[in-house]
Amino acid sequence: MHSEEPGRRIFFFDDADLKAKHGVHLVYGDVEKKGPAGFPVAQEDFSETFVSSVVKLPEGGYRAYYNGTVHESGVAVAHSADGICWEKTPLDQVSINGIPTNRLDLDGLQDRGRVAQARVVRDGNSEWFMWCWFHQREKGYFRLVLLKSHDGLAWSSQGPERVILLHPADKELGQNAWVAGLTSASDSDTFANERTLDFVTAKSLRTNDSCHILYDPERGVFEYYGVWLLPVDESTCRVTPHDNAPRVLRVLHRRESEDGMSWSPPEVILTPDVHDPLHQQFYYLNVHREHGWHIGFMGNYRCWEQTHDVELVFSRDGRQWRRPLRGGFFPRGAAGEIDTFAAYAWSNLAIDLDDRWRLLYRGVNVPHNLQWKTPNGKVTQDGFTARYETMAVEFPKGRFAGLRADPSIVGSVTLKSFIHTAPEISVDADVRGRLQAELRDVYGRPVEGFELNRCEVVRGDSTKHVLRWGDRTSEQYRNEAITLRVEIEDGTLYSIVR
Repeated sequence: MHSEEPGRRIFFFDDADLKAKHGVHLVYGDVEKKGPAGFPVAQEDFSETFVSSVVKLPEGGYRAYYNGTVHESGVAVAHSADGICWEKTPLDQVSINGIPTNRLDLDGLQDRGRVAQARVVRDGNSEWFMWCWFHQREKGYFRLVLLKSHDGLAWSSQGPERVILLHPADKELGQNAWVAGLTSASDSDTFANERTLDFVTAKSLRTNDSCHILYDPERGVFEYYGVWLLPVDESTCRVTPHDNAPRVLRVLHRRESEDGMSWSPPEVILTPDVHDPLHQQFYYLNVHREHGWHIGFMGNYRCWEQTHDVELVFSRDGRQWRRPLRGGFFPRGAAGEIDTFAAYAWSNLAIDLDDRWRLLYRGVNVPHNLQWKTPNGKVTQDGFTARYETMAVEFPKGRFAGLRADPSIVGSVTLKSFIHTAPEISVDADVRGRLQAELRDVYGRPVEGFELNRCEVVRGDSTKHVLRWGDRTSEQYRNEAITLRVEIEDGTLYSIVR
């Protein structure tokens, strides 16, 4: 998406805009954990918010789509005026024991099987799209289905027979076991005589649940980010016997689609590397677009330890991704707290609190291999009392990560030559020590009157420190080719508007 401000904002998630840097290192921005998010929970319709969506409504306020798990899984909705206080409103679409609920009647899908993990997106024409996973064991279905709506409440689908993407346990891929669906399909499989696709074609449609979809209005396409499963054996040293899928490695892939039904071939985009432990896996990738960047909230799954963190990853195009900061964007809870073992980010960053974002996540206090076996509030065989709850964090806009210079260190950042288009150059920075800057020409020579020693010292915390050299700003060099060198001591530089 284009920035609303004049000029271009430079972030430091990669070094593409930098000529040089010294004495600085990238760090996460400040994140405040807010605890339980005030998301509604009721005994008759327990809120399962792993893989859930929030949509900002055109008339104001927000709508959340999540799973109700009692009396068979189904998609439910909640509303909030401010993104903080949530309420469930009966919809008169689905009743449980004669009582109206806030569940959606998804074109009769619930009557045929189990529906879970709704991803809700609006396109450029204000049409609503929902992708969710449909399970119908007696038919051998475990697949992604698409529904459409004009208001986000009344949904219609083409039914699960229309193949979009497939889980390895779907009948088209074998349905015997995790690894069976990755390597071969047998004629002895339960639904072998009901397959409609050859195995080679079905393999190209493989994915896993925990997927994310967003709409790119500039190109008019949907982007899909999901898990690609790789089979592993003992020779790889990656088998985790106590995991729920011990012989797979979860990596990430992407696809594109113009209509949300037919998707491009898979492209693998993120795999563990030499800097990761052998049992590192990636559980999901939720993507937010801001100032031309793809900001990824990635599920960092340390499979041996059975813990999940939200790691930020960065890309300019959605294909080439960088992981400069490994580990959690915010810390999980201490022993006994709700999010001791896992924090799963919701599918999108939609809750806009003016100067900051609010992110919802699902906190879990039991290891991954126990989460899918133990209802909330029940005691596991290992003595854990399982707790699952929707939590929230908040953080300033534009401050996903920044370059920090520690006390007594003089850090420096030099930009590559650029055409100066903003009214004046400003920086988003939290400076406890000193920040000064110098304008240079494209040959690296200081511009007279704009040398480092003439720059007014910047201190304090502001998203827009305007750089000044005496009574002048950089305005006179607007639409000219220049460059900029910044020095910073004891502070964090988040971005530069130039």
